[in-house]
Amino acid sequence: MQTEFSKLTDDQWFDKVIGKDGPALFGLPEDRIQISTTGRAGEPVLRDGFRFYQFARRMLQEHGNGLSEDTAVMDFGCAWGRILRFWPRDIQAKNLFGFEVQERLLDYARQQVPAATYRVSQTRPPLPNNGQKFDLIYAFSVFSHLPEALTNEWIEEFSKVLKPGGIACLTTRPRAHIEIAGTAASKGAHSSFYAGLITDKDEALASYDKGNFIFYPADGGGSLSAADYGEAIIPLAYAEANWSQHLEVLGFFERYSETYLQPCFVLRKPR
Repeated sequence: MQTEFSKLTDDQWFDKVIGKDGPALFGLPEDRIQISTTGRAGEPVLRDGFRFYQFARRMLQEHGNGLSEDTAVMDFGCAWGRILRFWPRDIQAKNLFGFEVQERLLDYARQQVPAATYRVSQTRPPLPNNGQKFDLIYAFSVFSHLPEALTNEWIEEFSKVLKPGGIACLTTRPRAHIEIAGTAASKGAHSSFYAGLITDKDEALASYDKGNFIFYPADGGGSLSAADYGEAIIPLAYAEANWSQHLEVLGFFERYSETYLQPCFVLRKPR
């Protein structure tokens, strides 16, 4: 489909969105809000989000229903619109949806990135989607924090709201997240708390390698209690054994970004 920005290359589009050579197309919340959700602020955070947008778009085109006038995209856990802001070049605003459990973050998204429809989601299904079906659902750094039962509930829900041939791209923590716990690599301001939850690395690694879902509860603050939030490290073997009844597991991608350490499951609803 054609939009006013369709002829821009990816690099030109990124520069347009962030305002490299003029005013930014969309605003940003203050740094403390960005840091509270991503650990950083400014262009590096948007660059990570852009790389994931590129990856999800490629999966949609190569393995899903492609891009057309009717393509519908859901950002599940959109927060303040870090990734969602990159889609208006590709799809109509009426087909772009952001779902988020924290109303305060949606307020920032509505203010800064108005080119979408936003809805407050409850912690558990069903989605307030009003019958809307989607070609792509992506969740960036959401399934890296949900416990096993809740994760499986959402996988089943996605199978209901995806169109046939629709794609889901869901990131989680990698095996390396267990390996670096307690080392210098885990001492960043945003990661040290999470890495500190892993108290027995050898046990966790052995369990991961057996195909088990690894989860450490943590108080996420606000509406995110320890019962529903923490650190999740999900192996491919678990996804294949537990999610295939609802969605095809197409792959487990670990190299879509040079800087962001969260591999991505790519799932598809059978046609």
